[in-house]
Amino acid sequence: MKINGKDVDFDKTMTISEILDVYKIDRKRVVVEVNMQIIDEEEYDTYIPDKEAMVELIAFVGGG
Repeated sequence: MKINGKDVDFDKTMTISEILDVYKIDRKRVVVEVNMQIIDEEEYDTYIPDKEAMVELIAFVGGG
């Protein structure tokens, strides 16, 4: 699978939530796109991208 353009190989299949945990990204501050389709936050605990998936993690950063 590719995450943000980089090849990644996990030891096991992982849900979106588990991937976010690996990258230490708060699920409330990210949009997840798999193969150019936005995944609803309600699906993060059950959605498992396949090994050929292209995943984009788009994190929001606040500041002023």
